[in-house]
Amino acid sequence: MSLFHANAGQAEIIRTVQKDQEHIEYVRAALSEVLLLLSQRHWFRYNALCKLVAEVLYHHYAILHNLQTLGEEYTGIIQVDANYVMLPNKALQLLAILLEYGGEHVVDRVLTYLQTEIDRSEELLESVKTGLHKLIDTLRVVVPYVRGFHTSLFYIHGGKYHISKRLTGINYVLIRNWLKEDHSVYGYKVLGYVTLTQLVLALAARYQQYRSQPSQAKVVAPVRSADRNRTASGTPPGRSCALCMDTAQAITVTQCGHLFCWQCILHWLDQRQVCPICRESVKKSRVVRLQNFSVDPERTS
Repeated sequence: MSLFHANAGQAEIIRTVQKDQEHIEYVRAALSEVLLLLSQRHWFRYNALCKLVAEVLYHHYAILHNLQTLGEEYTGIIQVDANYVMLPNKALQLLAILLEYGGEHVVDRVLTYLQTEIDRSEELLESVKTGLHKLIDTLRVVVPYVRGFHTSLFYIHGGKYHISKRLTGINYVLIRNWLKEDHSVYGYKVLGYVTLTQLVLALAARYQQYRSQPSQAKVVAPVRSADRNRTASGTPPGRSCALCMDTAQAITVTQCGHLFCWQCILHWLDQRQVCPICRESVKKSRVVRLQNFSVDPERTS
């Protein structure tokens, strides 16, 4: 018998994710404290991995023991397969967790590998290499928007909140179906349309910015292989802001070691207290604006 009629709504799924994140943050903080007690040097080197380890441990424990996560138990939902008939097998659930918390990292590594292989190739013309590098740089810009568009569609239509759940076909159903909050659906639809509009405008602004650049800035001249890691705009790696995707202004560093524009990171932290890149917890009082920090590409080559 299909359980599609008990499909969990946006409110239940979001509360589940929020509750799970509270417990994951508790585990992450405990792991970070243990690592700091063991060695400050190891803490500085591996602390960014604590969140990933906490997420994997938290979800894998529930999956391996056929349990609901604490967030799922809190809202009264369970995971079912693509046909809404039975529980998904453990391998599929484990794959969904790995995709959710490691998918973007894998994509980034694949793109980096492709760039390296393009540089090593002696058969490709320089013009072809330039075009391929430009394509890869475009993909790096587009990838973060994919999650945003997927979230917008979730707010509008409901269903799957995580991209990994869509790829694996795993669904959520509400055990206490009579408590489903149908009245909140329209609010999430409005939020979805607003988010979708913001993403479209952001992409349009980036495209307009690209079109307005001088033609010589769009073409990457033949350079040494060691300089291939610079972006199409000539910004060396680590000197571009991951939020505005432009050359960092008033460079600011977080405690996890990532660089941003001063205004960009402050505006980001007004909305969420995590690093935009590694999702490490960040407080505004801990960010440091670097003084006399050069971003001149000639000095960094």
